Amino acid sequence: MSEILHEIYLPFTKEQIREHFAPVGTHPTDPDVCLHHYCQSVTAAREWERHPVSGTPAEIAKAKKYALQIQKDERFWIARALMSHFHVQNRVHAFAGMLGSCLGTVPPVERLSSWEQALGDGEQLKLYFEVSLPTPPGYRGHLVGHLGERVLIPHVLESAWRTAAAGHALEGATKADAVLIAPETGFAVLFEAKVLADASGGIGFDVLRNQIARSIDVMLEPNPCLQYPLTSRRPERTCYVLITPEIFRQHPRSRLYGWLIHDYQNNPAALRRDLPHRTETDLVAVSRRLGWLTWEDCERLGRSAPAE
Repeated sequence: MSEILHEIYLPFTKEQIREHFAPVGTHPTDPDVCLHHYCQSVTAAREWERHPVSGTPAEIAKAKKYALQIQKDERFWIARALMSHFHVQNRVHAFAGMLGSCLGTVPPVERLSSWEQALGDGEQLKLYFEVSLPTPPGYRGHLVGHLGERVLIPHVLESAWRTAAAGHALEGATKADAVLIAPETGFAVLFEAKVLADASGGIGFDVLRNQIARSIDVMLEPNPCLQYPLTSRRPERTCYVLITPEIFRQHPRSRLYGWLIHDYQNNPAALRRDLPHRTETDLVAVSRRLGWLTWEDCERLGRSAPAE
């Protein structure tokens, strides 16, 4: 068994982290390729601690920013938070507490009366990071028919028409920061991690396509062409959870995602507005399946769960 990668930012071994990458879409299937980013970042941080560089103030600032990127890297934050709940004696109980704190004491989906029932057998429960999920065909078709409204720059519009005419997708796969899935029940959670960054407000060929709506759109689409257990995810039993620092939940209007998640949670019509290719049937009860958690919540809840 190897040593932990980093005592603060990722207190888990390479062997443990390797378990949490799903070979889907264009995502690398080699766990060591997936691990490269983590190992490289840890090495840079440790090298800075041992041998800080010298030079001009600008050179030092640039080197420090690169070396200490680990401190604000969302991939480290989400891995630590969720693995701290997964690698415990009772992961179902740990995740039940986490999800109950932001989605309610009872799962907001039909025919699942408890979080324990939704999460199923802890041995079957899966947690994956950086999961690429395909763009819904309905959105692709809708966008082709509305490019003139969604693209403002002439040369970008020309590129969009050429891309569509060649049969290529106008939006690539959406990468979920993490996916928790219970294959037995089809229940799943898509996690979006934010540290300092805000939600993006558009894609190359759609200035109105915000990141939160895009993730919800992907959440509502089945994935029969992916590999198991992702094929077992049921859209009507999938939730979306945003994880941010507590200060931004206390001051939601300081971030675009704060406006959006509150709007989508409290005003179902807002989802219809931002997902116009979806029917009202698609969006029934979706607002109840959207949660906002904080890193401080994860740390507090994680401390109460006994380790493996």
